[in-house]
Amino acid sequence: MRVTAIVRSALWYVAAWTPLVLLYALMIGRSAQLPVEQAVLAALSTVGWAALLGVGVLWLSRRWGWPAAPSPRFFIVHGAMALLYGGLWDVLIVYDIGGSRGQWREALQVASPWIHWQTFEALLIYAALSGVTWARQASERSRVQQMLATEADALRARAELEALRGRLDPHFLFNTLHSVSVLVPRDPAAALQALEQLSDLLRYVLDAKRGAREDVPLAEEIAFTEAYLALESIRFGDRLRVERAIDRRTLDVSVPSFVLQPLVENAIKYAIAPRAAGGTVRLGGRLDADRLVLEVRDDGPGAHATAASAGTGVGLDALRRRLAARYGAAAELSVGAVPEGGFAVTVRLPT
Repeated sequence: MRVTAIVRSALWYVAAWTPLVLLYALMIGRSAQLPVEQAVLAALSTVGWAALLGVGVLWLSRRWGWPAAPSPRFFIVHGAMALLYGGLWDVLIVYDIGGSRGQWREALQVASPWIHWQTFEALLIYAALSGVTWARQASERSRVQQMLATEADALRARAELEALRGRLDPHFLFNTLHSVSVLVPRDPAAALQALEQLSDLLRYVLDAKRGAREDVPLAEEIAFTEAYLALESIRFGDRLRVERAIDRRTLDVSVPSFVLQPLVENAIKYAIAPRAAGGTVRLGGRLDADRLVLEVRDDGPGAHATAASAGTGVGLDALRRRLAARYGAAAELSVGAVPEGGFAVTVRLPT
């Protein structure tokens, strides 16, 4: 497949030079009164050098593509390379005219009337070759971004479906409803509040599942996570302790939906539920230069990295894929034990 693509590109490259060969053949034939065959051969020789040197221009332009913010150095380098391209082409044309036979003076005299126009044309050709290369690069970047966006949409749809099947799976719903049923005779007001929180939880998930929004303010994601924690607190009671350190400046920052709750769920499942004494889950959010840093930390044994990476619901692996599809290398999800004991998951997102 790659060989076929190279051959196809080479054919297109040769075809692109054909109009210039015909134009040169016409000009050379008229000015030098040459037969058609000789004029075409002379044009092929002249334009052929430009095409051969143009391969180097394409390589340079592709290697040093058009930057987001072009610097003066960028224009200086390409300006110098354009002059070098024109100079080499001029030398090769003069060489063809008579330099190969040692008649350099005569060749220069023949070329002197039009050599400056030839150099100007070389600059235009250099600009055209570079422009086409940069346009193709931009098209490729756009295509890759479109592919990433499509993959992100697919992952989001899958993640939202898993949100119903995993995060709010039958076990969670059963445990929540059982806890509410226990509350009803003892504290009807608390039971009603729990049902309202469960309603808010389901409403949030279903809203995202319909694809209403890809991004939500961090404040909404935190509210969703708080509703989840409130329902889990009914089940675990004093065994589940929550600490929060959320910078208020982060609340309006847009984040992908379901970016925080899976981290909390993992912490509860692997650090709180297995321990009779329970533990503490700490939620953190801060701005670090142009990045939003979210952290979920627990004070559990700190040795559940392998299990937590599998996760439940969306899971850390699926969340990592979502972030990679959406942000590429600009986003980061790191996991690991912390020195003071426990386990931390940190998500860094561009703002």
